[in-house]
Amino acid sequence: MKTIQIQEFIDKGLIKKDDSIDASQVLGVLKKSRRSIKSAKLLIDDDQENSYQLSYEAMLLAGRALVFSFGFRPRVVGSHKTVVDFSKKVLGKEIATLVFKFNKMRKIRHYLVYGAGLYISEVDSRNAILSAVKFLTYVIRFIKVNNRERN
Repeated sequence: MKTIQIQEFIDKGLIKKDDSIDASQVLGVLKKSRRSIKSAKLLIDDDQENSYQLSYEAMLLAGRALVFSFGFRPRVVGSHKTVVDFSKKVLGKEIATLVFKFNKMRKIRHYLVYGAGLYISEVDSRNAILSAVKFLTYVIRFIKVNNRERN
């Protein structure tokens, strides 16, 4: 099931097999995701833009952990988009709305880094944190279930 879902990513060269990835690395990336959420919460009152970016980073890290859990690594060029698309493909329709938010946050974060004049409100930041928490929780659950199925 998993190979069929991700075969197109392999065929297009978007992800590559990495035999050096193990469970401890997946867990380490998930911990980094949790820390980004914690930092986003601490910044919410003073710096909504950075809080938003940290929430996006938390989702990106969770998505990378998901890719890693299959023993693959996204290629460097376009890796953010690859992680979003991989998450959408693997996690499926059950959380399609959340992955849609992840992709929207990716675009906004890109504009925050490379553009000018975008305002992030406190509501935007709080919603981003909620999305990151939900996404991380879902990814952790998915990885646990799939690791059990593989063993």
